[in-house]
Amino acid sequence: MVQAEAAERFLSAPMLADVDPRSRLAVLGSLVEVRRAVGSVLLVQGQPNDHLTFLIGGTAAIERKRGDAPAEILATLTAPSVFGMTTFFRMNSPTFTVRATSEVWLLTLYHPAHDKLRKKDPEAAEELALAALRILCERFDDLDRMYSDYMAHHPDDRSKANEWAGFRSRLFEEPPD
Repeated sequence: MVQAEAAERFLSAPMLADVDPRSRLAVLGSLVEVRRAVGSVLLVQGQPNDHLTFLIGGTAAIERKRGDAPAEILATLTAPSVFGMTTFFRMNSPTFTVRATSEVWLLTLYHPAHDKLRKKDPEAAEELALAALRILCERFDDLDRMYSDYMAHHPDDRSKANEWAGFRSRLFEEPPD
């Protein structure tokens, strides 16, 4: 059961503004409300992910660990936000960890609840997937802007420019027949 205040935060979140109100309610009915303390690990790098999480209160850091190096902070999420989309829908292990940097308030969608939603209300499940796609597109646009700004201020870094150009090419190339 999701408390009234949590429901209000979820239903009014800008990330779901394009989702039909009836579909938002259907998705809400599939969510589990939890609170976690500062420092709690919410998603684990390299471990299978079984949930999509809406951050409705607090902040969390997205961090990546490579080898013996200390974890690097890739981004900070501030409520309202959502994480776990790429690994929830594709069932891959995340390449990052999400850790609470304050006390957090979460609404979580687990795979079994998502499967029920897809069967009971396919329109709501589709609208959720489209909202996730819009959010991911916005994040790609932000990443492109950030990297383009970086390159504008570091024009002599040809290796990074070539790496980014190669990534963009792979991202937008036609799939093989």
